[in-house]
Amino acid sequence: MLRAWRMARDPALLPGPVPFRGHRTYLTQLDMALLLGVSERWYRALERGEDRKYAREMIAGVARILDLSPRQSTALHRGTGHPPPRHRTEGARPDAAMLDLLHQQRRVSWICDQAWDVVAVNAVAARHCPWLARADANVMTWAFSAEARYQLRDWDTRWAAPLLGRLRLAWQRWPDNERLDEVVRTVRREPGVAELWAGTADVRAPLDDAALPMYFPLVAPDPFDVRVSAYGRFADTALRWLVLTPVDPTVTFP
Repeated sequence: MLRAWRMARDPALLPGPVPFRGHRTYLTQLDMALLLGVSERWYRALERGEDRKYAREMIAGVARILDLSPRQSTALHRGTGHPPPRHRTEGARPDAAMLDLLHQQRRVSWICDQAWDVVAVNAVAARHCPWLARADANVMTWAFSAEARYQLRDWDTRWAAPLLGRLRLAWQRWPDNERLDEVVRTVRREPGVAELWAGTADVRAPLDDAALPMYFPLVAPDPFDVRVSAYGRFADTALRWLVLTPVDPTVTFP
């Protein structure tokens, strides 16, 4: 089944960066291994059905890369000894043209939905913000986690209020979005966030108006300021395309 799912997957529609060369209409076992960050031998063993201790994160990554249906994903998890995941209601997906534009960017760039769940990332984002490429990545739950403070510098004074204001605005705009409500509850449980939430009712400043410090160890030894810009398809509020642009035009992402 796994081989059939792999051969049926169009590389042009992948939610993440494609490291292989050429213009094939299918994924090879090596492509899958590179996308998953494992050896080709390890992935081949999975496809052969060998009984090994495959990490749950790897299996979730396979399901994400191959865009498996809930039933297919459940079968894969159970077949590798993992409990089936809790599947979310299928949301908006970027089309091929939007994904093509995303992957052409030479800046950190990704696409997320109304609930801030990440649905696609480009190669630059996967390299410099690896959390974006994780299965079930969510911008807001990560941004308010302890891990985020390493990359979002001056978090409490520069990042927290604008991010929380944007989250609150989305929550008020789409009150029937159950997944967004779940994200809000998760964020508000983080230490100190409940107090911040109570004081962000009037925060309306868009993130792309501010220069905010971030740390990218593969780019520079010290943090530098970036602007967060959001774009979207005409008359479509289901998806937002975000791009991080260094304020200093001489800074580039390798």
